[in-house]
Amino acid sequence: MSALFSSKAISAVLLAVTLLLGGCGAREPKLITPPKDAAAVIEPFLRELAAGNKEKAAAFVSTAATDELATHFSEDHKRLAAAGKLTPRFVRRVGANPNNLADNSGADGDEVTLVYAAKSKEKWTTATVRVYRYREDAFKVEYWRISNDAPRQAFSSGVDTPVAKRNEAIMNWVMGGMALLALFGIAALIWVIRRKPHLVVPAEPVERRQSATTLREE
Repeated sequence: MSALFSSKAISAVLLAVTLLLGGCGAREPKLITPPKDAAAVIEPFLRELAAGNKEKAAAFVSTAATDELATHFSEDHKRLAAAGKLTPRFVRRVGANPNNLADNSGADGDEVTLVYAAKSKEKWTTATVRVYRYREDAFKVEYWRISNDAPRQAFSSGVDTPVAKRNEAIMNWVMGGMALLALFGIAALIWVIRRKPHLVVPAEPVERRQSATTLREE
């Protein structure tokens, strides 16, 4: 009985730890609906990169970023061509338009950062693209990065800052620490069950009978 109960207890603890770790693990970002005005520039830009049309892709890029396009075009094209269809996962908007996810921190300009991603065979392809326009000008791509990192929210104009990467590393360490503590807890429980079975299943009390006494009358 003790051995059976111990086995059930261990199985229950293992299941609980597995569910805990699974719930704390990184989840795939959900799909979002991007701002139409920014997506109308970013999505065709990514399509032209994937198709290898450098000149057509350059039409969406600001003058200041054309050298960047020439430098990274080949590498970006290979990654996008090998990926599936990228879908929008995160958006950040800073600008003067209060109806499109704006936080109104800018008076004259409008800046939108969209993160598109696709996952194939446990491998991510992520495109982080930032567009900017001044007042009524058309949006132009001024920054982009194509990588195999998991998609994450862009918290500032420098969307791939060391701070964001450090925060991600800290979260990974925290998750690893939680898993290690869970393993220590399981090991301690198994040790207690094996060394102290009566803590789990109390021993049945021993029945004691009083001896009968016989009195003889003189």
